[in-house]
Amino acid sequence: MTAARIRSNGGPVKEIRKLHKRKKHGGCTPGERGGPSRKLSEIIKEMALRALKDPDATPSPAAAQTALLLATTAWNMAWGDPSLPEQLREVNGKTGRGGASPWEELLSTDTDRLIRDLFAYKLAHYANDRRRIIAAEMSPDGNLRVHWVEGAKPNAALLGSRNTEATAAGTDVSLHIAEDLVARMRRDVRGKASDIQNMIAGRTIAADLQKTVATSEELASLHPAHAAYVYAQNQVSVMSEQLTGLDELAPLADIIAKAEDLYMPGGPPMSPLTTSYFACWALFDACAGAANETLGATVLEVGAAFGMHTELLRLIRLMQESRMGLYVHEGAAGDLVMLREFVTGNTCRAISPAGYRGKKGELWYARALPPPFPGGAEHIVFTTPYIVLEPGLREWQAYFRRTLPDAPQPARADAYKRHMKYGPTRAYWNDFVFESYVNHRMEVIYLSGLPDVPASRPHSQVNEWGFGS
Repeated sequence: MTAARIRSNGGPVKEIRKLHKRKKHGGCTPGERGGPSRKLSEIIKEMALRALKDPDATPSPAAAQTALLLATTAWNMAWGDPSLPEQLREVNGKTGRGGASPWEELLSTDTDRLIRDLFAYKLAHYANDRRRIIAAEMSPDGNLRVHWVEGAKPNAALLGSRNTEATAAGTDVSLHIAEDLVARMRRDVRGKASDIQNMIAGRTIAADLQKTVATSEELASLHPAHAAYVYAQNQVSVMSEQLTGLDELAPLADIIAKAEDLYMPGGPPMSPLTTSYFACWALFDACAGAANETLGATVLEVGAAFGMHTELLRLIRLMQESRMGLYVHEGAAGDLVMLREFVTGNTCRAISPAGYRGKKGELWYARALPPPFPGGAEHIVFTTPYIVLEPGLREWQAYFRRTLPDAPQPARADAYKRHMKYGPTRAYWNDFVFESYVNHRMEVIYLSGLPDVPASRPHSQVNEWGFGS
């Protein structure tokens, strides 16, 4: 599996053999309702009961399991977990077989609606509770064990019947890949670990890898703000080639390898997923593991532990915190494009290194990085701009009303940011780009459609197979 480093125009500098990444979501803090000691098992039971038509009745095993999974999905989606919705669909595929259908006992057969309602309930009542659920296991007698993350330490709470008190029990499961990797590297002074330490220190052992990044002359030809990010991204790619040879990153390597095989990124006409888009997704958005770590977050952890320059760490952190967004073009001023993210209301003046300036009123799907230097004003549209030809702003606003919780604006904006970075599923936004492609020019790619309306995307399975309504 490969992913290319990028030059100023988003084109390949050199392919690397593997990319693995995870998003680390930091520590976890118990929620406020009922005080810091409120057991997460009690909260999840409370939420699961809200999915049932009759919360006072004893649910069937199938209904109880589905309600539990709906609650844990909604809870973890508040922190950008992309895996539980996929697990939910798998469970949904199994329910109903052999007469074990849960739907008559649930409020709705529309799982998306149930998850949105529970998601809004979570934000309304437990917005500051940052615990992340790893697993929830139900025993045949109705007891449930909820495993969750508190910092780097996993915990488990036993949840029994409604009258059973939960008790806490520790586990020995290791969650954070980056922490394990740093610990291993501190123990191991040979092989790959030594190579990475030497590379971070700038020693000659990494000379061959460093030759693959953009040269000083190439960087000098770019706008300084763009050059800073190109350099940082190139260095993350160099470290990625080293890190992906280690066993700890194998799960993430598999995720990215499968995505590369599926989408064949490189830009039109081969694929609408450009090298710049896919490399940013692979380095800074794709995640795996119980703590949802990215490759970028792992590079930050390893780099900080072994002496990477603080300025480079700062730039990589800005890229790690970045995401794609949907913007309204509000005009141009010289070489700058004025963009407004219509869900958050944030505006920026951005450089578009691909060369596309666009026109007022266009909808841009793009990754706009913040000014890299203190006191700077210009954002950088780091990926080739995707222009959504249709539908228009009103339909996209309706999409976000369907997708985001009906919550106060700060909570809604946070949900939007997580939705744009991770999507409900790992493949959500990649599929959107792949299936919505309609045309391109060298400096811009055109899309058409909505992520949740398959018939609106020209290359969705519905349209490819002729099953559209």
